[in-house]
Amino acid sequence: MTAPRMNAAKAIALEQTVAAPNYAPLPVVLESGQGEWLMDVDGRRYLDMMSAYSAVSHGHAHPRLVAKLVEQAQAVAVTSRAYHTAALGPFLQKVVELTGLDRALPASGGAESVETALKAARRWGYRVKGIPTDRAEIVVARGNFHGRSSTIVGFSTEESYRADFGPFAPGFRHFDFGDIDSLAAAIDENTCAVLIEPIQGEAGIVVPPDGFLRAVRKLCDERRVLFILDEVQSGLGRTGRWFAFQHEGIRPDGLILGKALGGGLLPVSCFVATNEVMELFEPGSHGSTFGGNPLAAAVGLEALRVIEDEGLVARSATLGAHLLTRLSAINSRLIRAVRGRGLWVGVDLDPKLVSARALVERLAERGVLTKDTHETVIRFAPPLTIQRAALDWGIDTFIETLHEFEPAPVNDGENGSTLVLAPKPGARAKNTSGASKPTAHLMMSAPDFFEVSYRINPWMDPANWSVSADRLARDARNGWAELKRTYESLGARIDVQTPERGLPDMVFTANSAVVLDRKVMLARFLCPERQGEELHNRAFFEAQRARGVVDTVVTPPPGLYFEGAGDAIWDRSRGVLWTGYGQRSSRDMQYALAETYGVPTIALELVDPHFYHLDTCFCVLPRGEILWFKPALAPASQALVEELAGRDKLIDASEDDAHHLAVNSVSLGSDVVLCHASERLRAQLSERGYRPHVVSLDSFNRSGGAAYCLTLRLDMSTRPEAQRPPIFVEDDFSDMRVAA
Repeated sequence: MTAPRMNAAKAIALEQTVAAPNYAPLPVVLESGQGEWLMDVDGRRYLDMMSAYSAVSHGHAHPRLVAKLVEQAQAVAVTSRAYHTAALGPFLQKVVELTGLDRALPASGGAESVETALKAARRWGYRVKGIPTDRAEIVVARGNFHGRSSTIVGFSTEESYRADFGPFAPGFRHFDFGDIDSLAAAIDENTCAVLIEPIQGEAGIVVPPDGFLRAVRKLCDERRVLFILDEVQSGLGRTGRWFAFQHEGIRPDGLILGKALGGGLLPVSCFVATNEVMELFEPGSHGSTFGGNPLAAAVGLEALRVIEDEGLVARSATLGAHLLTRLSAINSRLIRAVRGRGLWVGVDLDPKLVSARALVERLAERGVLTKDTHETVIRFAPPLTIQRAALDWGIDTFIETLHEFEPAPVNDGENGSTLVLAPKPGARAKNTSGASKPTAHLMMSAPDFFEVSYRINPWMDPANWSVSADRLARDARNGWAELKRTYESLGARIDVQTPERGLPDMVFTANSAVVLDRKVMLARFLCPERQGEELHNRAFFEAQRARGVVDTVVTPPPGLYFEGAGDAIWDRSRGVLWTGYGQRSSRDMQYALAETYGVPTIALELVDPHFYHLDTCFCVLPRGEILWFKPALAPASQALVEELAGRDKLIDASEDDAHHLAVNSVSLGSDVVLCHASERLRAQLSERGYRPHVVSLDSFNRSGGAAYCLTLRLDMSTRPEAQRPPIFVEDDFSDMRVAA
């Protein structure tokens, strides 16, 4: 007999009667979910802007994860680690490949893996560092949150977590999060490890100063101390990188993962570390009944594969930048600060003016679910699969709800302020800056031997070239010289690569490599006609390295083709690298580029042979607009660009402009250098605050190239120069992840 359906009031009453009162839930009774949406027992729909503290990063009931759960549960779910299973090895192999560490120890909930890390650190302290017995100490940050076990709450600085749960285990010292001097003072000869969150979540999405994690890594190396990061919430794409430590180009000695590792279906966690730490465990020294069971391992592996296959790291970076921009643009007396990275943002409210709990309850009434922390910070951490339209609706609802709590404005012209809504999608930002010239460091290759002597794309016709070879060559030299003068007039510094006879396409320097953070990824050409350029390009960049212009020169993994900046375009406003494939570059180069530069990548499929490099149909402008020719991309790639960039940020090139290679342009600040621009395109650029500069490059157009093709920028950076991390990528991709 089917049980009668329970309404919200009865469900809440029953739970309050039989459940320990260790939570104060919002008065919402959830019954089902799909993607970023949840449904309650009364059929109301809610936008999940919390995703269970990152546990539901894949969205609710992801079909691939549910299918894998059912498949494995029907085979075998739990066996205990007393036996080997077919599922565990592949899961842990994937974990160590992604983290760059050596071994993993699986567990259930995240706190269990934190406890594992504490035990591992202490054993390392005694057996490797030589700390006297029972004297090992671990340094932790004030404001930390690592779980709820008695040991963990014992070193919390939040009194409500500790009250009447003592006595607590000794062996912990505290420092001020983000303060490297405070950390240095807390470390002594008995310190075995520093354990921190790279971003403090429960404390209110507290982001440390840029360079802090690098400084911690350096200090731990100097003091012979393990550096352990708790990325239970921040890991697996939440901050716009696979792991938050990748923002600073470092690697910890130990890493704690959980939450999203279970795909929103199971509690799955693990401690991952170097061999020096992990090889200190032996049979019987540690265990977990449910840790690494076949069901958890199968779902965990599929969860990692879904993150890869669906580009969720890049989604988090792009949509997270949009979320942070819109929330930061709110001008309200209620807001003290907005902090975050990726799809993880906290809005810090003034408790004297508004109750964060009351605001959260009102948001729930309006269909948006989030959570406050410490009664002051509202957290936004939606599933990484969230659609842009849903995200914007959630932001709009938050702004409107905030307006309800805004005190009456004081219009005295001195102390008063009123709420200003964040810019809506489609809003135009006018350029009000002066005509100050940017500086840029560019590479060009002289066109001494340029000609169309073979045909490797539809633009090239050797027969037409041969009719007027002298005139076209002269026009090419004049056009190239005018382009160089234009760049120099805009403040650019230019290094010229010496061309080689018999290699006419060397002039298209954008295809020689991509340079980002002073690291060079060289090209490997698909077309035999261009393969002779590879040796000369390497020599040029090795000379640049000797001069100190770049730090590292690497080559693509074996078997992969890559045609440089033509198919790898850095988007600083979104923190992602757009890559092109399907014509000249391999799809799997996205993984090598992500490994090299430590940034998320978005692969776009090129389907029109006239637009054989991404730069022929896709140009990222400095303030985040994208000039593109939509038909050059596959439908799925078109949809991805529209969702992640936002229609309001897209400038659609006409067919005439695109087929005159106008999209193949170079932006230096507010100046855009093109080889062609219709009146409509000029107006579109001017409306966005850009100044177009048109340089005739007709001879190069006949080879399928224009301004961007003729230019390679050498000084692009993922962060300000002062914050540039040390080089950590080696020229060795033998362990590159196999593309899903």
